[in-house]
Amino acid sequence: MDIAQRLDAAYKLMATEGADVMLVASNELARIDTVFHLTGYRALGESLAILARGEAPTLIVTPEWEISRAEARAAGWRIRGAEDLPQAVEAQFPKGLPRGKTATAGLGKLRAATGRRLAAFAGDAKTLDQKLEAALMPKTAAEIENARRATAIAERGFDRLLEIAQPGMPECELAVRLRLYMEELGADDNFFLLTASPHNRAVQPSSGRKLEAGDVILAEMTPTYRGQLSQICRTAAVGRPSNVLAEKYALVVRAMEAGIRTVKPGIRMGEVAKAIDEVLSAEGYAEFCRPPHIRRRGHGLGHGSNAPGDVAPDNNTILGEDMVFVVHPNQYLPETGYLLCGEPVRVTASGVEQLSKRTAWLATVAA
Repeated sequence: MDIAQRLDAAYKLMATEGADVMLVASNELARIDTVFHLTGYRALGESLAILARGEAPTLIVTPEWEISRAEARAAGWRIRGAEDLPQAVEAQFPKGLPRGKTATAGLGKLRAATGRRLAAFAGDAKTLDQKLEAALMPKTAAEIENARRATAIAERGFDRLLEIAQPGMPECELAVRLRLYMEELGADDNFFLLTASPHNRAVQPSSGRKLEAGDVILAEMTPTYRGQLSQICRTAAVGRPSNVLAEKYALVVRAMEAGIRTVKPGIRMGEVAKAIDEVLSAEGYAEFCRPPHIRRRGHGLGHGSNAPGDVAPDNNTILGEDMVFVVHPNQYLPETGYLLCGEPVRVTASGVEQLSKRTAWLATVAA
């Protein structure tokens, strides 16, 4: 799928739902940005895509001076700049929107006042948030390649961690140095968690605590490259790991690999989580395969869409070609504490492609 095919899928959904016009909204703070997903443009303010059957698609951006950046990224779209988004939409439809034939998506992502004004103007419009996301799930070829690049940046970031981490270094210093390094490699941004303890209860943001011999470092690296996220989850021992730590980490990796092997088109996402849980449950950890110890075994990756959603037993989404997500057991075990391992994957026509070049291993930092 490419962006043009993604746009076609949106028009087909409109036809199925009996809509002549669809308004798709987002803003600069939205974690999942459907406008970016449709256009290739990620806003610095509130934005609205207007799809009208039989007409060229229109993108309204705010503030008005964003026009030039939007024009450079949203090929094939008519671009309009505005300071007041609802006012611009009303100007686009001076006779009002077609009653009974209008749909919306993403209005809830706008500022409350903006969303209320647009909802009032849209009247009896049908809300299609979930159906639109489902229709646009597959990644484009460009997004998949960007995911590969983001993955490579994350892997090099972890290699850098192993080069520079040492006892006495504050967690926060290590985290800042790694973030800067990954930005030098081309990351636009990075949702990055790094923490260390002899017995971690969870992965969390870094603090001023200094690394010590016997620590277990947890690193969840989620760089974005040209707007596409990827993620790897890694664990490193400071000093020689104990036999118990090595044994339990190997178990968690084995569970992750069972989940990855399960991935293929046509299965429920829940089957991936089930495969992971079965490995751990067989070793006596069934209690730790459910809340409060664990909620999900991975998740979708992307600013435009989080589809196919969480790797969780109750996720009934059917996997299809070119869906991209991360599989990560990220398991708390009473003997060792929290352990991280996770790899990004793409669903292929016949199975699965692991985007990372190396599967998680229990790394070590010299003490």
